[in-house]
Amino acid sequence: MNVSYWISRRLRLGGKGSSAGVVIAVAGVALAVMVMEFTLAIVVGFKDQIQAKLAGFDAQISVYGAYDPYTGSRQPYVSATPQLEKVLADALPDTERRLAVRQPGIIKTDNDFEGIMFIGQAPGSNFDFEKSNIIAGSWPDYASDSCRNSIVISEATASALGLDVGDKVYSTFIIDGNVKMRRNTVAALYRSNFGEYDRTVAYASLAGLQSVCGIDSISGSRIDIRGLAPEKISEAGAALQQALVDAVGTGELDEYYPVETIAESGAIYFSWLSLLDTNVAVIFVLMLCVAGFTLVSSLFILILERVSMIGVLRSLGATKGIVRRIFIDLGLRIVGLGMVIGNILGIGLLLVQKHTGAIPLDPEMYYLASVPVEIKPWAMVALNIGVAAAAWLILILPARLASGIDPAKTASYE
Repeated sequence: MNVSYWISRRLRLGGKGSSAGVVIAVAGVALAVMVMEFTLAIVVGFKDQIQAKLAGFDAQISVYGAYDPYTGSRQPYVSATPQLEKVLADALPDTERRLAVRQPGIIKTDNDFEGIMFIGQAPGSNFDFEKSNIIAGSWPDYASDSCRNSIVISEATASALGLDVGDKVYSTFIIDGNVKMRRNTVAALYRSNFGEYDRTVAYASLAGLQSVCGIDSISGSRIDIRGLAPEKISEAGAALQQALVDAVGTGELDEYYPVETIAESGAIYFSWLSLLDTNVAVIFVLMLCVAGFTLVSSLFILILERVSMIGVLRSLGATKGIVRRIFIDLGLRIVGLGMVIGNILGIGLLLVQKHTGAIPLDPEMYYLASVPVEIKPWAMVALNIGVAAAAWLILILPARLASGIDPAKTASYE
C-alpha cells in the first residue's frame, strides 16, 4: 500500500484557518482553467472563421494563366483543357475545382457609382458559403440563361448606391481599352461582415463575364481549388506546383501554370492571425502564475497547520520522500477539484456561446457578429494535462520545504 497516498486521503483540506486559503486556491485553479479554455476556444474559432471567409471569397489554391519563364509574362486567362484538368485531378483528388472569372468593373446608377470586382464561377460549384450570406432575394441559377444578367451585390454596395433586390443597374467594363456595358438585375443582397470584400465583391454569371471578356466557355481568370484541410493548404499548393512543372517536363502540358495559395493571397490576414498565438501564450503564462501563486500559498497554510503532524510522522520513521508526497497529493487534490469546476463552467459557457452567440462583436472591427467558439476535444485534453503537469511541478517546492522540517523542533511549535 502507498503510505503517503493513504495518509493524504485521510487529511482534511480545510482546517480552522485554512478553509479560506483552500477555497481561494480552488477558485484560482478553476479561474485559470476557464480563462485558458476561453482563450483557446475563442482564438481557434476566430482563426477558423476568418480563414473560412477568406477561402469563401478567394480560394484555398488558385491556378493562373500560363507563365513564360523567359519573358516573365503571364497570360491573363487560363483554359481548363482536359490535359490540365487531369493533372489537377491527379495531384489533388477529392477537391472541388472551379473555373472562375474575376473582372473589375463599375456599377453605375443615375446618381452614383462604385468600383466592383465581379466574380463568376462555374454553375455546378458548391455555393454554400455564398448562399449562407444572402440576406435578401435568392441566389440566381447561373446554369440558366435567364439568369445570365443577374448579379448579387453586398448590402454595403446596395446602401451606397440606393439599390434593392429587383432593381436594374448598368455595369461597365474596360476590356483591352474598349468600354463594354451590360444591364443587370440585382437578384440578391449578401452580408458577410468581412470588411473590404463586402465593399468590393459582386457575383455574376460566369458565361456573362466570359462574354464580356471575349473568351470561350472553358477559359477564365483562374481555376480555384477548395476542399482541403486548412493545415494542408501550403503543402498541397507546393505539391500541385511541382506536379504542373513535372507535367511540362513529361510533355503532358505545353506551358507552365503558376499556383498561389490563400496563405499568399491573404498574407496580411494570416500575419494578423499569427499575432493571436503570441496573445494566447501570454495569457497562458499569466494564468499559470495566478494558479501557481494561489496553490503555493494554500499549501504553505496547510503545512503550517500540520507542523506537529509532520514531526510525529518523521519521529515514527517517515522519510522525507513520504512527507513530500503527502503534501504533493494534498495539493493535487486542490488542483483536481479546481480543474473539475473550471472545466464544467468553462466548457458549459463555451457551449452556450457556440449555440446562441449571446456575446456580440462589432462586425466592422472584428469581421464577425458574435464571439466565435470552436471546441476541439484534443486541444482541451492537452490543455488539462498541461495544467496538471505544471501544477505538479509548482507543488514540489513547498512539499520539499515540508519534508525538511526538523522533528526535534516541532514539539515546541504551537
